[in-house]
Order: sequence, then C-alpha cells, then structure tokens
Amino acid sequence: MKIVVVGINHAGTSAIRTLLSINPNAEVVAFDRNNNISFLGCGIALTVSGVVKNTNDLFYSNPDELKSMGAKIFMNTDVVEINREEKFVRVVDLETNKERTESYDKLIYAAGSWPVDLHFKNQDLENIEVCKLYQHALKLIEKANDPNIKKVAVIGAGYIGVELAEAYAEKGKQVALIDFLPRVLGNYYDESFTNKLEDAMVKNGVTLHLGQKVSEFVPNSKGAVSKVITDKETIEADLVILCIGFKPNTELLPGLKKVQNGALVVNRKSQTSDENIYAIGGCAAIYEASTKTYRNIDLATNAVKLGIVAASQICGLENIVIPNIVGTNAICVFGLKYASTGVNEEVAKKFGLKVKAAHYVDNDRPEWMNTVEKVEVKLVYEEETLRLVGAQILSFGDANHTEWIFSLALAIQLGLNLYQIAFTDVYFLPHLNKPFNFVLSAILKSLGMKYIK
Repeated sequence: MKIVVVGINHAGTSAIRTLLSINPNAEVVAFDRNNNISFLGCGIALTVSGVVKNTNDLFYSNPDELKSMGAKIFMNTDVVEINREEKFVRVVDLETNKERTESYDKLIYAAGSWPVDLHFKNQDLENIEVCKLYQHALKLIEKANDPNIKKVAVIGAGYIGVELAEAYAEKGKQVALIDFLPRVLGNYYDESFTNKLEDAMVKNGVTLHLGQKVSEFVPNSKGAVSKVITDKETIEADLVILCIGFKPNTELLPGLKKVQNGALVVNRKSQTSDENIYAIGGCAAIYEASTKTYRNIDLATNAVKLGIVAASQICGLENIVIPNIVGTNAICVFGLKYASTGVNEEVAKKFGLKVKAAHYVDNDRPEWMNTVEKVEVKLVYEEETLRLVGAQILSFGDANHTEWIFSLALAIQLGLNLYQIAFTDVYFLPHLNKPFNFVLSAILKSLGMKYIK
C-alpha cells in the first residue's frame, strides 16, 4: 500500500512515525512546502522573551530522521492538486519549478492552517508580522532585540497574542493589546477569570484596547508601520503582530464535508467523507463532546493524536480511534496559571446549551499548614442533566493545580454529570490538599450541600 502525506508538521510527523513504526515496509511519500518540520510554535513567545535561548531546541524531529525510518520526504514542495477520482497528487518543486504527479492508495491530509488575513489597509508595510512558523519566530526575536522598536501592538487577545504581549513587555517594550472582543481569552474563560489576567497585564505595563476593530495601518516616512487605526482610537506602534486566528488549509479538497470555517469533518478513525483520505491536525474538525458538534480546535495535542489514529487505521489497527475531543488547553502568563476544557458559559450558550455554573475559590490546603496558595475553579454544566460541559482552573502563586483539568476533561469526554464526578476517588494529604478539594467543593456548593464553609 502506498500512502501519500500532505504536510509534515506536528500531525504529519506523528502519522509518518506511527506508520513506519507499525509497518517499516510501508511505502510512505510525504510533501511539505516549508524547509523544516516539527517546530513547536508554542515556544515562540518564550524565545522572544529570552527564556528559550536557542530556537533549534524547539524542533523534535527533522526530515533526515523520517528518511532514516524509510519515508520519502520532499521539502520545499507544494501540493497544488489532489485528484480523488484517479487518486494522485500533483506537486511543484518550489526550487526548480518542476511539476510531477504521485499516485496513492491512501492519502493523509495534514496541510494545517494559516493565519487569518482580514486585508487591513496598508497591511504590507514593513514591521507588520504574523506568528506561525520558525521563520516568523526568527523575525520576532530579531525585532524584540531591536532598540529602535519601542512600541509593539499585538492584534488578537487569544493565547498567542497574550503570550506575545507578555514576552515583549518583559523585553522592555511598550505593548498595546488590541481585540474586537471585550475581554482577553474570551473564548476560553469567563469574566471572573479574565478580569484577574487583565489586571495582571495592566500592572505589568500592557495597555488593553478591547472591544475595538482595526481598520488600517499608517506608514512612517520610511515605509514602516507607525500607527494602528481602530474604530475608537489611534495607537502608535513600531511593530505590529497579527494574531487574529487561523484558517484551515482545505482548498485542495473542495468536495468533502466541512464545517463552517472550512475544516474537514472526520470520523473517529480520522477519515474524511472520502474513505481513502484522512485529515489530521489543524485542517480537521473532530466531534467535540461538550457541544456534541464537529469543531475545528487547532491544538498540537489534537494533531499528534489524529496522526497516530490515521496511521494506525491505515495499518489495520482498527481499535485505535479518537471518539471525541474537548479542547483542553492552558496558559501561564504574568505568574498566573490557567487551564480550561470544554466550553465556558458564553460559548455554551452560543451553542444553545442551557447551563449553570459552580464557582469556587479556596486555599489549596488546610490553613494550619501555615503556607497556602489560592486556587479558583469554575464548572459549567447542563441545567437539567447536570452533565459537565466545561471547566476552568486558575492556580495562584508557586503551586500548580491546573493538572486537575485532565480529570475534568475526561469527565466531559465520558459524559459524566456532577454526581458522578463528586465521587471521584481522590486522596487527602494535608501537605497537598484539603479533605474536600476545590473541585469537589465546587460541586457540593452547586448541589446545595453545606459540608463546606
């Protein structure tokens, strides 16, 4: 069997490794338009701030490794056509401009996503950057160390935007964070959580410009950006970073089933509506357990798992499937450690769910242990069934309690309700927690049980 892989970043690398680990004799041919693979983009902000000293440390694989396993790897090669009827791809070598075709029995589509382009006026000015690839990281690091760049505007207050705002603030830049939503991280956390983050950002010198729409950029005399114009104000900037979001790269497969943003719907085997094509990574929409809909949640964790599933299925390991996802994620900025899974209250209501929430703030262990840290949790659940659909955790100080999110993610994936979660078999040790820890206490509070103060 011949397997063609389109795209070799997190998902593609995972698929190739799995294919050749299970079946070393498999014929695997892979193409990528980039000249590198496996770059951990989540480390870009850490390289900008100087925590990561060497960007090469953010690669966990390379083309030579995959070749040594038996794959035929073609970098700097763009796939320009996928013919599903005759089962071949047409590719162009970007260095020689030569075209050729490659047939396949099964195709793994891992073309990923690309930063959303809203076509702002004067967007092609110098010092307007996006954040996705290794090449982008090098530019952002260079500009972070440029003494002539004093004012940085980050457009988009999602995870990447917030992390970059922190990174440039730590480099001594004046940072403005702009978003059309009224809150930072508004798609992940509810207001009581984001308020604390916004306070921390302002305290650390980041100015927030929320609920605003960017319309254009203004150049200086040298053709570089100097100002950002929104519908409410003008913001000075020597550097602009666009962190608006990502769009799945699925134009090569127009006839397959997709969700609204263009991501390819896949089943629990990672198969698209064409049984010979598997979609993995940022271009795939997976069944999401909270909302019971297919959603495109572009996370490296999902990409790697889908790669394993697709490869395993092709190799005949039919028991390896991905039943659903819940979009578990985390962020650590300005000393605050956040984690969330499923949906927050606002998003739940957008999907038509009738929900309530249990909110609880407590010390992480008995006060008589002398030193304690605050921890905050919010559980979002269906009003009638009490089925958990979302959770948010904020861990303060030196302690880290965000890993409780793993248990809550599993509970959502399994469709558990508050009663079932309340009887999770947990330990009590004064050094580490309370008899009724913060999650169980939140549930007891929501159920009206008065076991806690």
